[in-house]
Amino acid sequence: MKRIIIVLFLAIVFSFNGCIPYGKTLEKGPVQERVIPFKARDHFLRGLYHQQEGRYNEALVEYYQALHFDSTSATIYRTIGENYMRLGHYESAEIMLKKALNLDHRNPYTLNLLAESSLRMGKDDQAIQYYEKLLKITPYDNDARELLILLYEKQGKDLDVARHNRILMQLYGKNKDMLFKMVQIYLKNKQYDLAAKNCRSILKLDSTESRAYYFLGLMAEQKQYADSAIIYYKLALKFKPIFPQALDRITFLYRTQKNWHDIIRLYKRVLQKDSTYIPGKILLAESYFYLQQYDSARARLLPLVGQPDIPSGVYELLGRIEVESKNYNSAKEHFKKAVKLNEKNKFAWLFLAFTYTDMDSFAQAEKIYQKTLKLFPGDVTIWTFYGNLLQNQKKYEQSIDAFNKALKIDSTNESALSGLAILYENLKMFSKCDSIYEIALQRLPNSALLLNNYSYSLTERDKDLQRALEMAKKAIQLRPNNAAYLDTYGWVLYKLKNYPEAEKYIKKSIELRDDSDVVLEHLGDVYKAMGNLEQAVFYWKKALELKPENERLRKKIEEIAK
Repeated sequence: MKRIIIVLFLAIVFSFNGCIPYGKTLEKGPVQERVIPFKARDHFLRGLYHQQEGRYNEALVEYYQALHFDSTSATIYRTIGENYMRLGHYESAEIMLKKALNLDHRNPYTLNLLAESSLRMGKDDQAIQYYEKLLKITPYDNDARELLILLYEKQGKDLDVARHNRILMQLYGKNKDMLFKMVQIYLKNKQYDLAAKNCRSILKLDSTESRAYYFLGLMAEQKQYADSAIIYYKLALKFKPIFPQALDRITFLYRTQKNWHDIIRLYKRVLQKDSTYIPGKILLAESYFYLQQYDSARARLLPLVGQPDIPSGVYELLGRIEVESKNYNSAKEHFKKAVKLNEKNKFAWLFLAFTYTDMDSFAQAEKIYQKTLKLFPGDVTIWTFYGNLLQNQKKYEQSIDAFNKALKIDSTNESALSGLAILYENLKMFSKCDSIYEIALQRLPNSALLLNNYSYSLTERDKDLQRALEMAKKAIQLRPNNAAYLDTYGWVLYKLKNYPEAEKYIKKSIELRDDSDVVLEHLGDVYKAMGNLEQAVFYWKKALELKPENERLRKKIEEIAK
């Protein structure tokens, strides 16, 4: 009995306050209380009693009776809607709740119920609208805001999630976790300035927060400010020396710049902090390898050999060291171990094929390519290398097939197009060769390689020299420090009898690379044309030292001697 009295008392208070529309505008003049019909109140209280007992259908009968005597009460409509929701009749609930909202459009409880009923019916967009209205009235309703954020996340509306996180920080103050969420959202949406602003807010809270420096580094990279990115990554590593993501990024930038000395300094410090950090040892060894300090590279890698769970890249790098040291048998064994550990290590397979090629074991190299292509049948690079190997063995039909398969995978592959054109040139099928080059340059008009090779091919045949000159010029504009391209340009000038300019460009080519017998011979030919026989013989002899079997050069020198 006591419980019933308490419920009735609360209901009376609720009905007297709630039955009057919350936002009803009063007319000017003396304030007059709205008269609540006694019968409406009586039925409403009975409905509340049934509702408390869980008899919702009986409660609805009483509420509708109350509505009959007072059809302007937002509270009655809202309570009917709430009872429908408890019965699982969400469409009926929505109808009654909308009527309640029309009578009292700023009532937070009604908005909350409408949002909930919309969610139950799968109307996420409608629920979002109600939650947005609700939070304008009651911004501290954290449950509603949390549900709204979840809805926005479900729809992938990251910027709306960020907006509500900003509001939360305005209400309760900034904290690192929420700021990091904002950073990630802005990064995902490429709003780098806003992401950076939030990173700086994090650093105001904690100047040692390495993740904030890391994100600032990522943003600097996006803007192609490599030096700034490196500074930020260094700061991240200052406060967290073993920070794999920051280490990966700064290493990538150093490798792009071929800054091997800085990689060595970086990983020496890392290994002082953690001597078991295997990626650091491998990267340290790789840097020594590129600096041609092979003994130092080996010293970092050999202690790792035989350890459990060692990456196959250790054996791959050891193999590359031995290839450079001309220790082909050792190299071969290392590459075999690498592919045994990881059959999908494509580069170990390729280096194994290159090793057999350097050993003149072409049949073995061919077998390795065939096995590799079974593992990676859609890899255009492997098909291209295989095509080159077959071409060098004069297996022209097979080579053509390999290049065509590469181009079927990627019709714009520069190496395959160039290799196929060179193959047809070697077969003296010049119309086919020129056709391939023309198609290739339509697909890749700014390919320095194709421009150079086509130019050189035309020049060697004394064909269309003016066009050859234009292509060679464009190639060196694209790659001004490429020794082969400078030689081609000089050679076209020689064919056009512009000997002083030919001398200038071929000499520049030799300054960049002095180990090409072809280029040295070209300079000798230029000097002969200019009447400087002494210099001509000098460069021809240098070329002959590099390629003693070149009978053409011997005849040139003998003719001058006579």
